[in-house]
Amino acid sequence: MLIRILTILLFLFQTVKAEVLVNSVIKLKDNIPNECGLNFLIKSPTNINAKVSIKKLENNETLTLFSINSNEDINNADLTTSIGKISDLIKSENTSDKDFKIKGKADQDSMTFFFQDLLINGGTILINKNNHQIKGPIDSKVRLEYLFCTGEMFLPNYKRNNE
Repeated sequence: MLIRILTILLFLFQTVKAEVLVNSVIKLKDNIPNECGLNFLIKSPTNINAKVSIKKLENNETLTLFSINSNEDINNADLTTSIGKISDLIKSENTSDKDFKIKGKADQDSMTFFFQDLLINGGTILINKNNHQIKGPIDSKVRLEYLFCTGEMFLPNYKRNNE
């Protein structure tokens, strides 16, 4: 019984041991957003950067990206919310030898609900065997920047300044 309690306490310690700072990701092409997302800086013994974003493709489809950059080798990573896992939405294999990177087309409605849940309720980043809690709701400035970016990116009648 004591071993079970210690195991549970150790799991809880692993989940909350590092602070996760959240910033927005906004990349422009011809002054129009073409990539929007969230960057997570995990302050643990070594700094770890995680990013989840959507990028508008030329044919108006979207590409979803999830990546982790670290000084340590990453064997397994995922981002979860109460709705599900990013790996289930993207359905792609890791394309990086040292870090972690998955990308692929995902259902827009499912990805919209995933981001909404992440922005409001937070989530968990799994890296190898460690869980890092993202506290929700994410800062209002970051939420507004993400929502503005995606709104501008998908606005159907957006005119480029040089047209």
